Amino acid sequence: MATVVEEYITHEEKKPVAAPPPTKLTLEQANKLAAGRPFELINGRMVFKMPDYEHSQSQGLLYAELVSYFKANPFGRVLPELTHRMWPDSPYEGRVPDISVILNENLELEERYPTRAPDIAIEIISSGEAWTELFQKARLYFSKGSREVWLIDPYEQSATVLTPTSRRWVVDTLTSELLPGFQVELKNIFAWPVTSAEVK
Repeated sequence: MATVVEEYITHEEKKPVAAPPPTKLTLEQANKLAAGRPFELINGRMVFKMPDYEHSQSQGLLYAELVSYFKANPFGRVLPELTHRMWPDSPYEGRVPDISVILNENLELEERYPTRAPDIAIEIISSGEAWTELFQKARLYFSKGSREVWLIDPYEQSATVLTPTSRRWVVDTLTSELLPGFQVELKNIFAWPVTSAEVK
């Protein structure tokens, strides 16, 4: 026969324990918790970015092409995984395009996080990522200052170049009205360059 104490403990253990209320994180708090891992902050909730091999390869190769372009044409900068605080009055929001192209007239070098979207926001599509979410993100970028959004698809080996009023599907050469003379063959950002030694 259970003692009074045992009955009390058993009764208490069966009580449902209420979950603590969700805590909204500020960008600074989230940054500490992330410990260097890339993430976006959406209404105080951390959403980690988990790029796969194809995503990372295309990101790196396209970034290299843009760096080379801006070294020869120094009227802007290209930055990977830069957090944009596009809601300056809200500490609970931050978005991170895979690659940001910012022209010199819109650089905010005194700010740790830019307070506007990049002139060109580039998203590399990951496996299983929904197109509806990508287009929603593009509309967000446009509302916060972007002039072009590139959606790079390493699985279909194509790109979609968006402006606030148009959409262009690219399967061969990627160009931009904002970057005079820039052009890159898409095949060169979807496969690692083959060396002469590998050809033999």
